[in-house]
Amino acid sequence: MMNPSLDLSTKAELPVNAPIREDLEALALSYRNICVVGLGYVGLPTALLFALHDFTVQGVDVSERVLSNIQADRIGSVYPELADWWQEVQSEGHFKASSKPEPADVFLITVPTPVHHADKTCDLSMVRAATESILPVLRPGNLVILESTVPPGTTRNVLKPLIEEKTGLRVGQDIYLCFSPERVLPGNTTYELIHNHRVIGGTTPEAALIGRTLLGQVMQGELFVTTDVTAEFCKLAENTYRDVNIALANELSILADEYGVDMTEARQLINMHPRVNLLKPGIGVGGHCIAVDPWFFVEASPINTRLIATSRLVNDRMPDYTVQKILQAVADIERPRVLLVGLSYKPDVADTRESPAMRVVELLQAQAHVDVVTYDPLLEEYAGLTLHSVAQDADYMAVLVGHTAVLEALELHGEQIRHAMRTPRIQVF
Repeated sequence: MMNPSLDLSTKAELPVNAPIREDLEALALSYRNICVVGLGYVGLPTALLFALHDFTVQGVDVSERVLSNIQADRIGSVYPELADWWQEVQSEGHFKASSKPEPADVFLITVPTPVHHADKTCDLSMVRAATESILPVLRPGNLVILESTVPPGTTRNVLKPLIEEKTGLRVGQDIYLCFSPERVLPGNTTYELIHNHRVIGGTTPEAALIGRTLLGQVMQGELFVTTDVTAEFCKLAENTYRDVNIALANELSILADEYGVDMTEARQLINMHPRVNLLKPGIGVGGHCIAVDPWFFVEASPINTRLIATSRLVNDRMPDYTVQKILQAVADIERPRVLLVGLSYKPDVADTRESPAMRVVELLQAQAHVDVVTYDPLLEEYAGLTLHSVAQDADYMAVLVGHTAVLEALELHGEQIRHAMRTPRIQVF
C-alpha cells in the first residue's frame, strides 16, 4: 500500500488550458537563463532547443565523456540528428557546458532513473544528486522543472523537501516547482521535442502556468497544465500502455508457435477487425522507458498492478524464448555457428540500453556447443564490416533487430549472403 504520510492529493485546481495571470506571465517571460542538468538523449537536445531561441543556456553533466564530446565538437558525430542544431548553436554562442550548475532563472533536471535489477525499484540517486547540485545557486523566483521519469509523488515528496530543508526557500512561495515529462522517440527527437504535446504538472497552479509559458516559447505542441502527481502518473501510464500491449502480442506469438500458426499472417488478419490493432511481437522490450517505467507502478502498489507486473514478466521472458527457438533451428548441427544481427533495443537506433538482443547474445554464448557471432551496422565496433562478410561460414542467421540497412542488404544481396553461409538458414524475428 502507498505510504499514508505521502502527499498525493491530485485534484486539479485549474483547467488544463487555464489562462495565466499577467504578473505570472511577465515573470515567465523574464526568464532568459536556463540550466539543464543532465545532457543525455533528452537533456542535450532540450538545452540546444532553448539556445536556438536565444536563451542563454548552461548544460551540466558529471560525465567526463559527455563533456569531452562537447568540448571537442563531436556532438554531430555522436548524435547525428543534432548536427544541424549543434552547428547553429555553436555559431551563436548561446550554449556552454560544465560539471557544476551556475545561477540561472530556470533549472531543468533531465537525468536517468534506472531500475534496481535486484528488486525492480526506481533508482532516484541521480535525481537527488542533480537536485542537490542546484541548491547552492537557487534564488527566489526560480523555476525548477523535473523531466526525468519517476514514481508518482517524487516531485513533491523528494524534490520539494530537499529544496526547502537545505535552502530555507519555500516551494510555492519562493520557488516554483514542476514535473513535465518528455515525449520523444529516439531517432526522431528533434521533431518530437518541438511538436509533441506536453503535460506540465505543478506543485501549485502558479508553477504549472509559469512552466507552460516557458515551454511554449520553444515548443509548438499543445501544452496542458495539471498537478505534478497527475503528470508523473500520466508518463508512467503512457509507457505501461505500450508494454502491456506488446506483452499481449508476444504471448499470442508464443501461442501461435504452439498451434503451428504463422503469426505474421494471423496478425494481418486480426488487424482487419475495425477495433483491433495488435502490435508486432518481437524478442522482448528494451530501452530506457518501456522496459523500466512500469516497474515504478509495481513498486508503489504491488497488489494493484498484477496485469502490469505480469506483462513485464512476459516481455522479460522473450529473450529466453528466442534462444529456445534458435537452438531448435540448429538442433541438427553438431557445433553450429550462429550469427546474431542487430544488438540495439529497437530498429535504426544505436542504443543498447536494456536491449533484449544483448540478453539473447548473453544466453546463447552460455551454450558451450554454439559458436556465436554478433553484428550491428549501427554500432562503432562493427565499422568496416558488412552483413556479407560476417555471414561467412555461418549456419544460421537470426535478425534480432530489423535495422533498415540489414533488411535492405538481405533484399539486395540475399543470394550472395546465403552463398557465403555454410548452412543458409535465415530468420527475421
